[in-house]
Amino acid sequence: MKSNHSQFAGKKVFISGGSSGIGKGFAVEFAKRGASVILSARNEKTLKTTVEELREIGHKNAIFDFAIADVSEPKQVQKAAKKTLKVLNGLDLLICNSGYAKAGKVGDLKESDFHQLMDVNFFGHVNLIRAFQEHFLKQKYGDIVLVSSMLATFSIYGYGAYSASKFAITGFAQSLRQEMMLHGVRVKVFLPPTTDTPGLKKENQDKPDLVKEIEMGSTINTVHSVEKVANAFMNWLPKRKFLGYATWDSWLQYFLVRHFPEWTLLIADAELKSAQKRLEQKGKTKTPKSE
Repeated sequence: MKSNHSQFAGKKVFISGGSSGIGKGFAVEFAKRGASVILSARNEKTLKTTVEELREIGHKNAIFDFAIADVSEPKQVQKAAKKTLKVLNGLDLLICNSGYAKAGKVGDLKESDFHQLMDVNFFGHVNLIRAFQEHFLKQKYGDIVLVSSMLATFSIYGYGAYSASKFAITGFAQSLRQEMMLHGVRVKVFLPPTTDTPGLKKENQDKPDLVKEIEMGSTINTVHSVEKVANAFMNWLPKRKFLGYATWDSWLQYFLVRHFPEWTLLIADAELKSAQKRLEQKGKTKTPKSE
């Protein structure tokens, strides 16, 4: 591919959860812009396939490789970090993107579901940052990006466990931001909306009917393409803003939650009741009796 000079040309990037979905979308955009990229995920086959794709579209002098790791396992993450720093001879951008969603009522989910969501979504980010932190502290520059979710700003029926893991990321990042800024390193949080990914398809397989109905009838929930989200990410990344949004509806949701929290709750409650009524009409559920 012809050289595509940009502010990311020659940059060294690590992306967890980079073999598919949003992470792969980020990797493709970095490759197009001349960066070297190391991907991390658990599936070696998909990692190899994605790396080959990056080599096809990336700069001829760029490095593309992968490191197999389960982000919930600190030792595997540390091993991936060592390989990354050795292969790239440094790192400019750490993109903590690994994560998954599982919807369900608090009483219906298993105890292990709560722990697993926290282990992957939250502690996965923590493990990555701790593995690379010493490098950034010595280097005194670079960017650490924690990918979270719009459900880290406001939660709805069925997403209590998932949202908790995403809210945790934001709180952690706010503190980490101040720690790292004293050493010249930026910390940022990106909040992607509902995105058409393999992960979403898997999530929808066992998603409760009421959750599906809420999402289908929501006035501000739209499924966006990976390409759109990845492009928005690349446009936001160089900016000074701590929080990043991919779409106008994402910004609107955050604006409403921040400035009109009680009104936002009323909207969410109305959408819940409307979804419940539609399911009743379809004969899929019954309205819970009042105590």
